Amino acid sequence: MDYKMIDFISIIKPNHWGKGTPFFGHCKIVAAYPEGGMRYRLEGCEGIDIYYNPKSYLQLKGSIMYYWQGHNFTYSHEGFIEAINYIGKMLQVDLWESIVTAFEYGAIMQVEEKPKDYIQHHKAKLTEKLDQSIIGKDKGYLTRWKDTYVDLKMYDAGRNIKLKQGMNRRDTIQAAGWNPLLNYLKWEAHYLKPEVLNHGQGVVLYNLVNPDWQDIFKEDLYLQYKRLIPMANIVEPTNKKDLSTPAIIAMVLAEVSMNDSKTLQEVRKMLYARINSFSDEVLSKTDKDSRRRQIKAILDKMQEADTSKWDLSQKLAEVLENNPDNSGSSISTDEEAAADPDPL
Repeated sequence: MDYKMIDFISIIKPNHWGKGTPFFGHCKIVAAYPEGGMRYRLEGCEGIDIYYNPKSYLQLKGSIMYYWQGHNFTYSHEGFIEAINYIGKMLQVDLWESIVTAFEYGAIMQVEEKPKDYIQHHKAKLTEKLDQSIIGKDKGYLTRWKDTYVDLKMYDAGRNIKLKQGMNRRDTIQAAGWNPLLNYLKWEAHYLKPEVLNHGQGVVLYNLVNPDWQDIFKEDLYLQYKRLIPMANIVEPTNKKDLSTPAIIAMVLAEVSMNDSKTLQEVRKMLYARINSFSDEVLSKTDKDSRRRQIKAILDKMQEADTSKWDLSQKLAEVLENNPDNSGSSISTDEEAAADPDPL
């Protein structure tokens, strides 16, 4: 199974119809516009939106995997190609020369902790100038970081399936490898300006299935993740006696402070300073010494983890390096036609 995938795409085919025009006999009319444009819906497992203006262009928007197999939990390189060939044959248009105006590329990872714990323990590096966005109903389950070129998303992929899919569809996804008892996290880049991946030049649809371009997508998805910081954490004690209530409170305070660029030594000094701030009438010198000893005993047992437990770098790399066999695929273009499935 492949858990890295091209998801949503938006493509534009300029008005180069030659003698013919696109065929919409398999589409449902959604709307007609005064300037002569038409909006259609092409139904599959999920629909694809089509906008057509005979004077300018044909535009398609939607998730090819949702259209073709009803979900995006797994990805089939060959299935993506077959779906584009199938849609192109129904519309009687070669889509492979279309310009990609936006697309999503992402990877699903199985994680040990609840996905929301990873989501809540990531923030953007200050130097990256990413705007963070959390919608109220999605708080804890989806966070986005956006700039001019890309909209980055980290979300609970398992919850997404449970919320959006009916029981029949869930059975299909489960057969594809989804286990509802496990935790799945998706990291995805929605490229708002795909040309950023091509030195400012337009990306063409056939680029998306080119093996060399697949390497570009994988590398960039990993680099996009490295624009975030997984929050630092204390090595968790394995002995119950080291997890007293004061120790847990101190651990939380230490982690919050560490993620505000403070060291454990600075946390210690901050707590000592707070103790010293109380008057001798409230806390005697003996009391203060006693509390400093307690704090020292707790903090001396703490150690910052060398690698954050929330760091997804290794998991993401493993998913991206997994290369299932996609041999036997074909792309039908004007230059080299391939055998398409019969849409009728």
